[in-house]
Amino acid sequence: MKKVALSLLALFTATLSLSAQDSASRIQTTHIANILDNYRSLNNYFTATSFRPVGGTVGSPYLYDDWGRLWIDSMENKPVKYSMVYDANVDLQKNALIIRAAGEGKAYTPESRYIQAFHLVKNEVATHFVNVDIDGRLQFMQQLAAGKYSLVKAVKVKFERANFVDKGVTQMGHNYDEYKRDYTYFLLKDGIPVKVSLKRKSFLSAIEKDAAASAAAKKFLDSNDASFDEQTAAGLVNAINQ
Repeated sequence: MKKVALSLLALFTATLSLSAQDSASRIQTTHIANILDNYRSLNNYFTATSFRPVGGTVGSPYLYDDWGRLWIDSMENKPVKYSMVYDANVDLQKNALIIRAAGEGKAYTPESRYIQAFHLVKNEVATHFVNVDIDGRLQFMQQLAAGKYSLVKAVKVKFERANFVDKGVTQMGHNYDEYKRDYTYFLLKDGIPVKVSLKRKSFLSAIEKDAAASAAAKKFLDSNDASFDEQTAAGLVNAINQ
């Protein structure tokens, strides 16, 4: 049994490595669907999971209410130029990518350490994710801006049951179940994350040792007096990357 398992492991690793290599031919492409067909018994790499739209609640633990279209952008620390396209979603609560296996009504979660970057498209809107090391733990985070500096956000999803209380004079809580999302932002340079908040001073402090980036950030802020929200923060990072 050990020999068989080791043989499958070696073949699986070789398949991943070959798939991620750049090639003039589209034959050598990352094809997770085939890997799923052949290796889903190796639960060290793929874990059977499920996806069901959440009804009767406010919010959702998933990125989408149903399926989006997935492209793998980086695997095994190598860019993937010709990724196949898959039906997929992201379980934000579990921080897991969910890939639908075509034709069998099942879904699988790949081992996250093999995938460094991917993006999904839904209604012509692309959402990019990268795998970020936070204190030795890999975590998929949404990428809002990329370049010398990258802006990413992590999300924590908390489920709260209905907790409405009517005391006659006062009323408290809500009469519905709810998935609440809490976001944390990081500025990445050379893969090193620095926690930032959606405040001008926080971003300026994070880049204060980079004179060119600081100058570009101040120029951007001088010409943008809107409230400093997520969109403005992404615009600032794009500006210092130019």
